[in-house]
Amino acid sequence: MKYSTLVFDLDGTLLDTSEGIMLGASETARKMGAGKLTIQQQKSFIGPPLLDSFMRECGFSEVEARKAVNLYRKRYKEKGLYEAKHYQHIKELLMACKQTHCKTAVATLKMDTFAKEIIKHFGLSEYFHSVNGIDQQDTHSKADIISMCLKDLDQNDTSKVVMIGDSIYDAMGAEEVGIDFIAVTYGYGFTSKESASQCKNVFIAEDVREIIEFLEL
Repeated sequence: MKYSTLVFDLDGTLLDTSEGIMLGASETARKMGAGKLTIQQQKSFIGPPLLDSFMRECGFSEVEARKAVNLYRKRYKEKGLYEAKHYQHIKELLMACKQTHCKTAVATLKMDTFAKEIIKHFGLSEYFHSVNGIDQQDTHSKADIISMCLKDLDQNDTSKVVMIGDSIYDAMGAEEVGIDFIAVTYGYGFTSKESASQCKNVFIAEDVREIIEFLEL
């Protein structure tokens, strides 16, 4: 097997977390007086940093957007964390990783404490050696978070590492760190092979089984 270390995105890659994110974004925008978000606007909150999303979709200043992020996270902690489900065959993929002794990590732009809680709640903790998310101030980039994971795993050989994710943020983070990237189109960021092919990648998977086959697990 070419890779000994796999780094996964969370939202749109491991778990379908759309319900909690979309409801949270919509409720927060309404409370902040921004009006009703369209379904497409709600979907745009899945993956990117929350601060950027509230500024982009609601026209908030940075100060307003930070207030919105705090409101969103309060609801997410209470309800949104649990409004999610596994993608089909994810457990199969992770069990195969464990059996072949791959090092595995989660690198997400979800807040670190939420990421750890959601991985635990959905019974995935045993499959990961490292889980890292964004800090409270939203200062970490995807590349920063991937680097934290590699440090946790004591992995210095980037040629043995691949990032698996569904968005441009995952692709850019992987490229910045100098690791390979597998794009998935069953999530939210990349909606087709065509959109995913705009980013540097070693493979494009339309479902989890294709990841398993490509990695020869």
